[in-house]
Amino acid sequence: MNAYIAITGILILAVIFDLRTYRIPNLLTLIGVLISAGGSFCVRGSGGLPGILAGIGIPMIALFLLHRVRVLGAGDIKLLTVIGGAAGMEVLHVMLYSFLVGGVLAMIHMLYHRNLVNRLQVFWNYVRTCLITGHIIPYDSGFDRGDTRYTVHFSIAILAGYAIWMIRRWLDF
Repeated sequence: MNAYIAITGILILAVIFDLRTYRIPNLLTLIGVLISAGGSFCVRGSGGLPGILAGIGIPMIALFLLHRVRVLGAGDIKLLTVIGGAAGMEVLHVMLYSFLVGGVLAMIHMLYHRNLVNRLQVFWNYVRTCLITGHIIPYDSGFDRGDTRYTVHFSIAILAGYAIWMIRRWLDF
């Protein structure tokens, strides 16, 4: 259980870094993976190694394409590997909760900035271009040009997804 508390602290620090700098330090995620995987290994022993490796590998493999098209940052994927080191295959649940929360946050963000229709048009044009050309191209959110108006800090959604997963575990449902 102590590893889960440490992971919570690491996620909170990651959110703070993300909000301030739009980056999550590699050292923070490295420490997180060592704590989560190490704690899990201490509890489960070598028999838990496949679950630990799956929990770390699943986010990297499943979310690689979203990173390549610049929809998701590498730091966000590494945060999910931190959780996966302890959660094992259940990292899939955390990912699902995180994306649901992220969708709600994105919708609130677009409604607040009154650019929902514009962002949906940009997304549709992106999808259409990929389908017509047959190539997956990087999504232009403006972030690479220093425009952060359309950026949602997904680390917040990951923290919330992790909290939902933990609460469900504690309530045993």
